[in-house]
Amino acid sequence: MKVLISAYACGPDEGSEPGAGWAFVRAAAENHEVWVVTRRRFEQSIERHRAADPVLRERLHVTYHDLGDRLLKAKKRPRDVYWYYTLWQRDLGRIAERLHREVGFDVAHHVTFAADWLPCGVRRLRDVPLVWGPVGGATRPPWRLAQRWLGTRGIVGELIRTPFTELARRTLGDPVARQAELTVALNDDVARRFRHARRVVVEPNSSIDLSDVPPAALDREPGKRAVFVGRLVGWKGVRLAVATIAHPEAAGWTLDFYGAGPEREALAAEVDRLGLGERVRFLGMRPRDEVLAAVRDADAMLFPSLHDSAPWAVAEAATLGCPVVCLELGGPPLLAGAAGRVVAPHGDVIGELARALASTDKTRPEPTLRWSPARLPGVVDDWYQSVVKAR
Repeated sequence: MKVLISAYACGPDEGSEPGAGWAFVRAAAENHEVWVVTRRRFEQSIERHRAADPVLRERLHVTYHDLGDRLLKAKKRPRDVYWYYTLWQRDLGRIAERLHREVGFDVAHHVTFAADWLPCGVRRLRDVPLVWGPVGGATRPPWRLAQRWLGTRGIVGELIRTPFTELARRTLGDPVARQAELTVALNDDVARRFRHARRVVVEPNSSIDLSDVPPAALDREPGKRAVFVGRLVGWKGVRLAVATIAHPEAAGWTLDFYGAGPEREALAAEVDRLGLGERVRFLGMRPRDEVLAAVRDADAMLFPSLHDSAPWAVAEAATLGCPVVCLELGGPPLLAGAAGRVVAPHGDVIGELARALASTDKTRPEPTLRWSPARLPGVVDDWYQSVVKAR
């Protein structure tokens, strides 16, 4: 088939959104001829991979597009990505129509960003069956839990984010879900939110290849060590993680934070107040190989996030056979699979998290290949075949 893919982020050898974009583009090109629209920041790495792979050279056609220099320079803060992305999708719609007139696509596929409340430019191709996703964002934490553990900054952010994104989801997401032949949800929460869509399947966007990571070190430090990997923001559950380590059931455990963010100072103050001393370390942003080695050697990943859709860090932990302690919210339980110790987001949450952490002493899960990129060509091909048949 001739497939048009919208991949705002599409970076070979990267994780998260860029890695997901590239993984789905690469998978689609296994069986189909693919035209992808992405940004210029990925051009060098994509062209390097195309030059080295005869299949990609033949089947992958790339259009690189950015907005004007003035808008690029204005995109300075992390939250600026939202207005920039919205304008980029508007341009993408025009690019998609032009390419469709030249090529005649059989399928259109919106891959990134994985936000179910942001616009989808390729939906302008009304005569082409649409695959929307994987998308996510619809997970909501219980308000009582959020109020207790988000902190002032996090509560204010949640009070703004929740009504705004739900309004955008109704205005932008629901019409796409009704138009798409297939909606791909990142987790079960998202699938329930878009149950009115024509057809919904659940498939995280994780694509984890850790074949080059060596086996766990034999000379590991004594004691029980947990790791947290991600941005230090309230909704990631970072305050919950510190409180869990302070609980008596977690005596003897230490916690290493890998990541940076606005909660860093508040967390350090809480560590001092609780007298945790050297039991909690803040290691900041570290090279990916170092972080993966830390997860590989850890006794558990403590990841009590309140509304993550599909965190790659959890998929990486499961792939490495590291137990994951998480809440029954959003994508972490799905990605953790057999490696997960899943805690209900109500009742004695801190005590249950601490007991779940202690329970990882009993057995270590086998590494999983569930999130390997090798699964994607077959998955994507099934999607495309099904939407063409449906149309």
